[in-house]
Amino acid sequence: MLGCLPLLIVGCAGSRQAVPIQETALGSVFLETVSDNSFQASHPIKLSETTVADVLRGIHTKEKAGFLLLLGKAAKSTNLNDIRTFSEDDIAFLAPHITAALAQASSTQRVGFRIYATSLVAPSTKGAQQRETTAGYLFADGLSLHVLLTQYRHYPGKKATASQKEPRPLPDTDGLRDREVTFLPEGAVRSEVYDRSSWIGKSEDRSLAIDYQLLARLLTPPPTPTPQPVPVVTTPSPPLQAVSPQTPPVVKQDTELQAFKEEMKALRKKVDEQEAELQRLKNPPLKKKPTP
Repeated sequence: MLGCLPLLIVGCAGSRQAVPIQETALGSVFLETVSDNSFQASHPIKLSETTVADVLRGIHTKEKAGFLLLLGKAAKSTNLNDIRTFSEDDIAFLAPHITAALAQASSTQRVGFRIYATSLVAPSTKGAQQRETTAGYLFADGLSLHVLLTQYRHYPGKKATASQKEPRPLPDTDGLRDREVTFLPEGAVRSEVYDRSSWIGKSEDRSLAIDYQLLARLLTPPPTPTPQPVPVVTTPSPPLQAVSPQTPPVVKQDTELQAFKEEMKALRKKVDEQEAELQRLKNPPLKKKPTP
């Protein structure tokens, strides 16, 4: 039975109809028809590339706690970091093609993706290269974008070398043996996480349902408050009273002018009298000689 299980999986997978969207050396994006009659996606749907990129950027893989994890940590054979699943280069490749796939998918299709990375394997392979694969599926349901991770940085055929001193790591068929899929910010994760896109059982530790509208609000920085000017309280000045020009006292000025003229006339008369007296003193009258 165990030997037939891989054939059963391949047969089920092969019966699914795949429509390629993009296929390059970096990875691939495709549409796949889901045979489950209960599957009903909100496709086609038009989302922006920014929205899809934000969802991909928030996906992380986190180590699960447990005895096997602690054993792997002691053997230094397990990465315990909580790291982003997709690099910026991965997102730059995936986001536009996933956006295009969602826009043309039907309600019975989901979007599949694969990202390849080249890594050197054990020296016994004489420098041979093998593709490291991260793969999964997406589909939209209402205001949620569901993500299922099926492989994480996995490449088959890795073998421990004879000179390896550390214990041989346990088999990991998809790179997710001790990992679970998480999302940041956590507030955008829908609580009703379910996996309708998997054909073999449930895998809640690898599935996410992201409210993409809520995610956009969480990632939008709050507006900077504009400083309000402090009102200046001023005391109103009393109204200025109109000053009417005073009428010059014409009668009074005429009287003063007349008095001034009279005074000058009297002074002039007095000066003339003094000059006449002075002239008389300078030239006394000649005395008449007596007649003999």
